[in-house]
Amino acid sequence: MPRLPQVSAIVLLTVSTAVAASRLTFERTIPAHQNLGGAEDLVITYAISDTDKISTFLDIFLDQTNRSGTLRVLDGTEEKTPARKRRLRRQTKEIPPHYRADATLRINSFTCQTTEKSGPGSAYDVDGNRVRRKQRWIDAVCEAHIDALSKNSKRLAEFSVRGEGTSPRVEELTDEERDVAVDQAARYAAIAAAGEITPRRVRETIALVDDAPEFDEGMAMIEADRLGEARQLWESALAKRANSAGLHFNLAAVCEALGQLTTADLHYDAAQRLAPNDARFRYEHDMFRRRNGWNTKRPSPIGRGRP
Repeated sequence: MPRLPQVSAIVLLTVSTAVAASRLTFERTIPAHQNLGGAEDLVITYAISDTDKISTFLDIFLDQTNRSGTLRVLDGTEEKTPARKRRLRRQTKEIPPHYRADATLRINSFTCQTTEKSGPGSAYDVDGNRVRRKQRWIDAVCEAHIDALSKNSKRLAEFSVRGEGTSPRVEELTDEERDVAVDQAARYAAIAAAGEITPRRVRETIALVDDAPEFDEGMAMIEADRLGEARQLWESALAKRANSAGLHFNLAAVCEALGQLTTADLHYDAAQRLAPNDARFRYEHDMFRRRNGWNTKRPSPIGRGRP
């Protein structure tokens, strides 16, 4: 059963608002399945394979990882055709010339297998009549086993990925169908490998309560990217308006954007308790817990971690 990624932290990257809608927008980072110890610059040191489709695998893997904006990966293997060299230069053009990797990747094996399949089908004859014909196709599976090592050669991660492909259905199989199936399987294996090590950035938008105390002043600070000051303002307002559900909710949203999840959960919970009939507060509290990998039914984590 595939392991779901866990959200360990929220990193504030951008804060934008639409004045009419009173929304707070921020980005958070979902960690990759494989923990690379914070490494962002990587190099593939070697790739062992029994098929030339390793070239396809490397191309797609590099494209997917470098496109993410969270990792930079170079190909240090000897499998570099002129076309691949041009593509790699384009993908890694923003990497500094004196590139020093935080970690290395080793593709210890890359193998592909094919199976011929057949089944009933139909086609049109020369007279335009539909007739039953036996159809044949190729199913392919490509598998890769990958290690990630730190600068000190300490193993950071070890994982395997698998990709499947299939050819068009035809009456007579040729090498072309086999090549299509294997190429597709290699591509999907590469996408799976990139997904194992690539963190994802997700944008969240939360509609704030615009009739809560001190809203306009706090919103002005949010629009100026001064979220810390907005938090301080609304915390001070709570000293006089501790029973304001809207104020607790707005403060929860700001704390979440700042990555202060424990404090955010407490304020979402307070808003829900103070206004139990307001479905919005209950919904947003559940969504907060879901997107951060928390049990939506468990008690608030009072005292756990620093706010």
